[in-house]
Amino acid sequence: MTSKKKYYLLILVVVAALIATIFVYKNKEKYISTTIAISDTILNITAQTTEKKMYDLVASITNEINRMDNILNPYNTNSEIAIINKKSLENKEDVLRIEVSEDMAHLFETGLRYSKINPSFDISVRPLIELWGFGVKENQTVPKREEIESALKKIDYSKVSIITNNGKKFIELRDNLTFDFGSYGKGYIVTKLIDVFKNYNIKNYLIDYGGDTYANGVNSKGNPWVIAIRNPRNDEDGYLGLIQATNYTIVTSGDYERFFTENGTNYHHIIDAKIGYPTYNAMSATIVHTNAEEADALSTTAFLMGTNFFTNENYNYREAYIVDSNGDLYIATNESF
Repeated sequence: MTSKKKYYLLILVVVAALIATIFVYKNKEKYISTTIAISDTILNITAQTTEKKMYDLVASITNEINRMDNILNPYNTNSEIAIINKKSLENKEDVLRIEVSEDMAHLFETGLRYSKINPSFDISVRPLIELWGFGVKENQTVPKREEIESALKKIDYSKVSIITNNGKKFIELRDNLTFDFGSYGKGYIVTKLIDVFKNYNIKNYLIDYGGDTYANGVNSKGNPWVIAIRNPRNDEDGYLGLIQATNYTIVTSGDYERFFTENGTNYHHIIDAKIGYPTYNAMSATIVHTNAEEADALSTTAFLMGTNFFTNENYNYREAYIVDSNGDLYIATNESF
């Protein structure tokens, strides 16, 4: 073999080795983190996977979030819930029956269940959200009392029914009600993202979707994931405590997330559907649960109720952390959960 042929052969060997190295690197599992901004919400994920699978995972997650946005986002005029709200407002009959998707039926079932336990949590609260300026217009100001009284007349979860007929799901509305799933919609989306991870057979991962967190498996050190509970008032401390989580979701509702100030008073976005005003029974409420949708609904409920939440036996959770209106922290743990 001539020296020239040996030279070309050496080049081929080196190139083949480089290709093999790149292939192994891209297909080697490691902990990878990425951030996605989609539907006005930031999604942070960390997962033990390959670069190729992460690329495909992000595409699937994006598709799933877009799919859910077309179901439950009331500000998306083409979404299923926006169309339901429009039909409801335009209806002039005593009863309006609308066929809904399985996802929408599930969302109504969850919302009605929590509304029945505590009417302050009412899925037909949307008129108040818009009135206070936390809706589409974001024109935040304290409404007049007569405006609140008028909005309260348009809120009544008891005028909603879910019906199954020939395998199809319907909702029946007996008033011109409008709906908003902001109190637990993000949690439901997280449950759908968990399904995406399962489809890719990824076992160790962390999801943070706009503050709704789910931790599965272990972190890069082989330990449970560590989730911080934010201090609702003292940014210097940063957090109230740290939770070690494996296969748990942690969700917090707080008065610091969305609010405006008028005449020296802060008015936040979590409105009590019974009285028409923001509630001040707590500064924040954090729930640890196995289901993100339940945790989201429970954190809103706990925030609305304050420490009275602990006395209600209808609510099931692993842990609850409530900072009351005085800034005192209360913790409850259910060892049998």
